[in-house]
Amino acid sequence: MALAKDLSREKVLDAALSILREHGLAALSMRRVAAALGAQPSALYWHVDSKQDLLAMVADKILAEASVAPRASSTRQRLRRQALAIRDALLGVRDAAEVVSFAQALRPWTSTPMRALHDLLAAALPEPAAQWGARTLGHYILGEVAEEQNYAELTRAGIVTEAAGIEYSVDVFLFGIDAILDGLAIN
Repeated sequence: MALAKDLSREKVLDAALSILREHGLAALSMRRVAAALGAQPSALYWHVDSKQDLLAMVADKILAEASVAPRASSTRQRLRRQALAIRDALLGVRDAAEVVSFAQALRPWTSTPMRALHDLLAAALPEPAAQWGARTLGHYILGEVAEEQNYAELTRAGIVTEAAGIEYSVDVFLFGIDAILDGLAIN
């Protein structure tokens, strides 16, 4: 049995992320993370304050690769690239949109990729329009990915068929992003 001193925050996060990828959010519990690490659940609390804290840190880990380095391009193109990077990071982990949505409610705009949406808009819009626009983009990204992930789960379970006529693609996703950016008059 692993002791608290044998664990690290990174090991706890890696185990939680592994469970999330393999089994989904419904299966993610402190008890299951501890079992995966060969530890008692109480040992985890040396490294995370609560399950909510764990979920917020997992959300940060999911989004860690989603920051796009600024390049010489328009604000619109940088926002599109940032939105796609967030989408890609979320699609890489089962139920990630739900986890990140929870983390956003718990600790609004603390993740760098989500905050980048605001920072990019703030260069083109006055406050509070930049904040509201970033929230709108964030909600769209999370909602679109959550629906795509739910559809994939329903398809895997045989509840719906691929022939249901719903298309999820980069083009469909960017259509929604562009509609929001058009409404915000972002070029």
